[in-house]
Amino acid sequence: MSLRQFEYALAVAEQGSVTAAAELLHVAQPSVSQQIRGLERELGVELFARTPTGLVPTVVGRAFLREAEAAVSAARRARATARA
Repeated sequence: MSLRQFEYALAVAEQGSVTAAAELLHVAQPSVSQQIRGLERELGVELFARTPTGLVPTVVGRAFLREAEAAVSAARRARATARA
């Protein structure tokens, strides 16, 4: 797992779609899809339910996203501390 995968998963959850998340992150849509699939494969769980209207976090996904948010926030604080 990587911090980038956490950031991508958080963006997908926030935006409700891979395409919108890719636009927000300024990356190509296939890159976001690949990172999410890789993360799900590594964890052995489905983080998002694919629906006709977009992606919705599963119960497991919601729990994972809470921890991912904490990790991303901690990494940002560490970066800011190092630069200060």
